[in-house]
Amino acid sequence: MELVPINREEKKKATRDAIVRCALELFARHGYAETTVNQITDHAGVAKGTFFNYFESKEEVLCDIQLTFAAEELSKLAEHPGPIIPLVREFLMDMCRKLPPDRPLILALNQSTLTNRKLLELEKTKNEPFKEMLAGIIASAQLRGEINTSIPARTIADLAVQTYDGVLLYWGKGLGDDRLSNQMAISFELFFKGIAP
Repeated sequence: MELVPINREEKKKATRDAIVRCALELFARHGYAETTVNQITDHAGVAKGTFFNYFESKEEVLCDIQLTFAAEELSKLAEHPGPIIPLVREFLMDMCRKLPPDRPLILALNQSTLTNRKLLELEKTKNEPFKEMLAGIIASAQLRGEINTSIPARTIADLAVQTYDGVLLYWGKGLGDDRLSNQMAISFELFFKGIAP
């Protein structure tokens, strides 16, 4: 059997993905506060320096998890010619599935972002391209008559991000449905009704 060499970018992505996956496993198992960078690197089988090639801190790992996945998946929706709302629903559920169903971890994600100025700025910076991409998809759906045109696409994109973040905070505090995916589905069902044509 012939081995196919992995190119440099694929190897970097695989290493980064392993760090993120291992960090999430440890956050869920031990709690965010108790998990150290050393534990993450040991679990991922990488050197500490390798971790810092990708992330400045464990807080940055948390911030990066959702936004990276969201941008990759959302870019796939941008090319879709058919009805977008069912795809956006599935996209939201996929994002929920990527997070461990652990309230303390979700609360830690919110706390770390809100209490770390650098992390807060990083999230704002990374959110902008995502919101622009989402606004473009919403504008296309508005042209097809799926979404109300009286509200600017950018405003709807901002409100969608606010709703998503709000559900994470609410659920992380121990409120709402026991399952994050159910809480997200309930909240976005009302959101979609609000932007219907």
